[in-house]
Amino acid sequence: MRSSVVKTVNTNAAAIEISMTMKPSNWKLIKDLFSAAIDLSPDERASFLRNCDEELRIPLKTLIEAHEQAGEFIVEPAIVEIGLSEEDKLDFYIGKQIDSYKIIREIGQGGMGTVYLANRADESFDKTVAVKLIKRGMDTSAVLKRFVMERQILANLEHPHIAGLLDGGSTEDGLPYLVMEYVEGEPITEFCISKNLDINARLELFQKVSLAVSYAHQNLVIHRDIKPSNILVTDDGTPKLLDFGIAKLLHPDWSLDTAEATATMFRVMTPEYASPEQIRGLPITTASDVYSLGVVLYELLSGERPYKIHSRLPDEIQREVLGQEPVRPSSIVSKESRVQNSESGAGTGKNTKQETLNEQQVHESQTLDHRSLKGDLDNIILKALRKEPERRYASVQEFSGDIRRHLAGLPVTATADTASYRVNKFVKRHRVGVFAFAAMILTLLVSTSIATWQAIAAGNERDKSEQRFAQVRKLAHTILFDYQESIKETPGATEMRGKMIADSVEYLDNLASESDYSLKLQRDIVAAYRKIGDIQGSFAGGGNLGKNEAALESFRKALAIEETIVAANPESSEDNQMLARILLDIAQQHEYTGDSQSGEAFARRAIEIFKKITGELPAETKPRSDLARGLWTLASAVRSGGDLDGALAAYHESAEIYEKLAAEKPEERKFIRNAALTYKNIGAVLELKKDFASASEYYNRALPIDTKNAAEEPDSTTAQMDLSFTFGSLATVSMNLGDFNAALEHNRSKLAIQEKVAAADPKNAFAQSSLAKTYRMFGEIWTMLKKFDEAASNHQNSIKIHERLLAIDPQNVKRSVALAEGYSLFGNFLSNYPGKRLQLARLGQAERFQKLGLDIFEELRSKNTIDKASEETYADARKNWQKTVYEIARLNAK
Repeated sequence: MRSSVVKTVNTNAAAIEISMTMKPSNWKLIKDLFSAAIDLSPDERASFLRNCDEELRIPLKTLIEAHEQAGEFIVEPAIVEIGLSEEDKLDFYIGKQIDSYKIIREIGQGGMGTVYLANRADESFDKTVAVKLIKRGMDTSAVLKRFVMERQILANLEHPHIAGLLDGGSTEDGLPYLVMEYVEGEPITEFCISKNLDINARLELFQKVSLAVSYAHQNLVIHRDIKPSNILVTDDGTPKLLDFGIAKLLHPDWSLDTAEATATMFRVMTPEYASPEQIRGLPITTASDVYSLGVVLYELLSGERPYKIHSRLPDEIQREVLGQEPVRPSSIVSKESRVQNSESGAGTGKNTKQETLNEQQVHESQTLDHRSLKGDLDNIILKALRKEPERRYASVQEFSGDIRRHLAGLPVTATADTASYRVNKFVKRHRVGVFAFAAMILTLLVSTSIATWQAIAAGNERDKSEQRFAQVRKLAHTILFDYQESIKETPGATEMRGKMIADSVEYLDNLASESDYSLKLQRDIVAAYRKIGDIQGSFAGGGNLGKNEAALESFRKALAIEETIVAANPESSEDNQMLARILLDIAQQHEYTGDSQSGEAFARRAIEIFKKITGELPAETKPRSDLARGLWTLASAVRSGGDLDGALAAYHESAEIYEKLAAEKPEERKFIRNAALTYKNIGAVLELKKDFASASEYYNRALPIDTKNAAEEPDSTTAQMDLSFTFGSLATVSMNLGDFNAALEHNRSKLAIQEKVAAADPKNAFAQSSLAKTYRMFGEIWTMLKKFDEAASNHQNSIKIHERLLAIDPQNVKRSVALAEGYSLFGNFLSNYPGKRLQLARLGQAERFQKLGLDIFEELRSKNTIDKASEETYADARKNWQKTVYEIARLNAK
């Protein structure tokens, strides 16, 4: 469509005059004829008019002439945010009735529509509502389509923080209208001022708005006009997002079928809150809403907007938004400048109502501590306001996630991820523990300094050297086995643990190069490599960094040294036990590399050693515990190889040992915890054997154990994750038994735990991977419950996390399989999406995701790193992909 919105608007006066003097049915026909005529060349337009009936020709010609007289005045306007002028407005609807609704008064104006306060006037019930109508003169074909689109958008959005759609229809003269929830509240900025909210309270309120925008995005809708006047807050503090009148749908049903209705040529916006890409007239994505939310947050926390727009002229708007960088919100600090700005109105863009709040703004400047904006909040807001969409937060969820982390005292992604920054955040969260840690370190350093000084004073260089060696070795040992263990289960400690252990290994490696490499030192170095392997990527409690190849390398270094130690001391039970433990470490890592045969071989070698030691020391607890772990690891390896009966036998033997140890040593909770973990694995194998009832019994045996441990250790990452996995197992078996509502509740319990753990420690890849699987389970459950929008959103969340984790460790076979499964399941979901409309477009998307999954599976198969269960998944994925390809070909042939 060639016409400009400004040209259409310039026909308003003529349109009103004509519409008031003719029948509604003729006026509707005139509008349609006018929309068709303005797309024609002058010669074609003249011929078009000659062919019209005389009753229609004269008013139609009047409209066309008014349109042509507008000339080329702003052919491509930067901003269109006007309808009729105040002089042109004729609110002839006020006092009249539209269907069941009596219009009371006008309560708002937008670029295309007018919003009225109304009452439902029939005998059904009495309710105050907001009715939105197209302005006369703006009701062209394209605008009408956009209005109908808004009605469809609102009908699909049901959220506690989005003003809901109640009804809709058309007036007697053909104008569409919609009836919305009437929200009696203040714009969010005015609410924060009137309620004297502090910064944290404003952030909490903003988080609720972010939930609404994120929900809209998950339903494939971009708002495109987020601003305080479109966010009303009721007196009880509930925000409501309004006015999706210029929202853009991402859903293919709209993008293909209503391309005209997207009206990107209109560039309708509010310049103070519009993103750079909106100003430029470029395609709009969810990143534009992220930007507008950033402007709103900037204003909420500083009292100012990032850009000083005075006249709204296109040149000024482009100069300010595209050419200037916003100052840090924390730099807007002085009470005097805040008061001056509020009094003068300069640069704030406040409306007349806002000018009455000067006295409250003065008080607000005393309420907001702008010093607290420095650092994280500055960085969060400025990241949302970056001019390049790709440099902003990838989603509203990520934006909101950083705010949530800030409120919790956790590191945020918007701030440079330096070691000193993370240490500083960790210290703020765990002051007591860190101070105690620092005191111990200080004591140790003082002792070291005194010892060194005494040695120097004595003048004995050899004694001094030996003393230095012993003290540094003691320091490394203390960090490794005391301090690191004391914070292992603390949420958010993963990265700090990794640094502590890496530093310790560096100390020990340096000592090894300077000393005679004694057996005592060699054992310390072995222990250090095992510890760092745990942090890098093992199954150990407290989480890991997800670097499994690095972990395998650390364990191999430990193995090489330990084999040397055992060769020198073949009768040492302690050294042989350590050797077997390292063999199990390596066996478990092979689960991630997909080499189940090597995993089984290492596990069997370790079990042989443990059985020999338990035979020699039958009363000792540690060898039996190690043997149970060995059997558990063997079971996992043979299960990956497809031997389900062999896996069950090994798991049962492991469980029996743990149960006996738990009975003998009830004070040592780890034994009953490991028994519960084994029950869950037995249940998982039984599910593979389709014995769902028996599987459920084992999961329910684990539940009270994990519930008790989690309650008694609320700050233990391991205990919390254990309980979450039990809920997950119950969700899975409930799905298999057809009880989808029970599956939903179990999965919600699982999600609540894992989101908390993942938020507390973003570097914990184990928690992130678990969270991704939980989202995927939600996708499957919601599909079964026919909640398809929720299903799509959760599948996508799962895929995003798996993609990010695989990028950290590209050789990780388990993660590759998880991502391949995620792609395939989402593709299957799209291929079976209900409804015939735009079926071909959806099938195209389905085929793309299914092919992404197949490509990963085929690459793994080419490397022979795929287990039997994944082979079966691959076979199913290939069949589904072929089915989709066939269906696409069949539809194209029609």
